[in-house]
Order: sequence, then C-alpha cells, then structure tokens
Amino acid sequence: MSGNILLSFEGPDRCGKSEIAAELSRQLEVPVFKNTGEWTTDLKDPSYFKNLLVFGGTFLIDFICQTKPSAILDRHYPSEWVYSRYFDRETDDEILRKVDEKFAKAGGKIVICRRKSYNGIRDDLHSYIDSNTLEGLDSLYEEFAKWTRCEVLTVWVDDENLERETLEI
Repeated sequence: MSGNILLSFEGPDRCGKSEIAAELSRQLEVPVFKNTGEWTTDLKDPSYFKNLLVFGGTFLIDFICQTKPSAILDRHYPSEWVYSRYFDRETDDEILRKVDEKFAKAGGKIVICRRKSYNGIRDDLHSYIDSNTLEGLDSLYEEFAKWTRCEVLTVWVDDENLERETLEI
C-alpha cells in the first residue's frame, strides 16, 4: 500500500477485528485506534452510541478530512449503522450518510470480518450476544456493504489464520 492508509475494521463481535487490526498496524507501522468506551457500555443503550456518532463521529471524520492521517480504526460508524438496526435503537441516518460520504472521499476503506458459522460463539462482554445475535449482525453487515459508498473488503475469519487474513488485506 502506498500513500495514506485509512481502514475501518468492522464485523460482529468475536470475529478477531482487534487482533487483525493490531497485527496490520504492526506490519504497516500505522496506528490503530479503538474507542474503549464500548467495552463498558450496553450495546442496547439508546443514547451513548447515537451521541458518539453525532458528536464524536462527526468530529473524527472532520479531523480525518483535514489532516489526512494514516490510521486503522477498530470500529467506526458502520457498527452504529448495524447495531442500531439490530437492537432497534435510535440513530441519525442523515449523519451516518454524511460520515460515510466523507470517509469515502477521504479514501477510507472498510474491512468487514465475517464468519461462515457462529455456532457456539458467545460474546465475552455482553452475555446476550449469542450465535443467533451474531448471525443477525452478520446479515446487517452484508446489507451495510451494499449501502456504503466506501470500498469494502470482506475477510472470512473462520480459520483464524492471522497471516492469511493480513496478507489478504
């Protein structure tokens, strides 16, 4: 890859996004950013994630557009698009579209990590995220890939082969 690298790692919980992003960050010497606030927030929370999008998401995309950094994001607005729909929580679709357009214009690419099977997988932070939930989230990420104006790469992670996954990206 040459020039600025701007990637957002997305996908259902337990797909290895953080591990893949960290390894790619190491290989490319590009910083990775993760909002650690999501670890302590209920994914069904009707206000936290919408406020994060409206205030934090717009701030972050403005920063990206003005400074043109190389960065790897471990989740960004695509997760708000997916999780708000799955949990039927209020979001701001107009801001989601604007952030998506700006991310695309900045050259941002989205890497969606997916599994062909979520059988027996349960999230370690939110006990209500079971294999059925993960399958529903996965379907919405597939819908998101059609909605976004960004280039999308789907990486299948069932074999948990970090070397193959980073080479593919």
